[in-house]
Amino acid sequence: MRRRVVLVAILAWTSVLIPSVAEACPVCYGDIDGPVARGINNGILAMLAVVGVVQVGFVTMFVGMWHRGKQLRKERESFKVIDGGVR
Repeated sequence: MRRRVVLVAILAWTSVLIPSVAEACPVCYGDIDGPVARGINNGILAMLAVVGVVQVGFVTMFVGMWHRGKQLRKERESFKVIDGGVR
């Protein structure tokens, strides 16, 4: 446990003493055409694609359930109850 604390302290002091380690990315400075910005944009588009696919899956599932319910109602209505039944 003590080693971990010492290691964290060394890393913290290193980031403070060497400012190039603690610098912000080029996007933060306004370079919106750089490779980092393109990578961030591609990552955002990939996450949006995953969310879109999941949403389409849910809509498809609920539409399928609605159609099955409709079929079940039609089938249930096609049966006729016989008056008198079993005694």
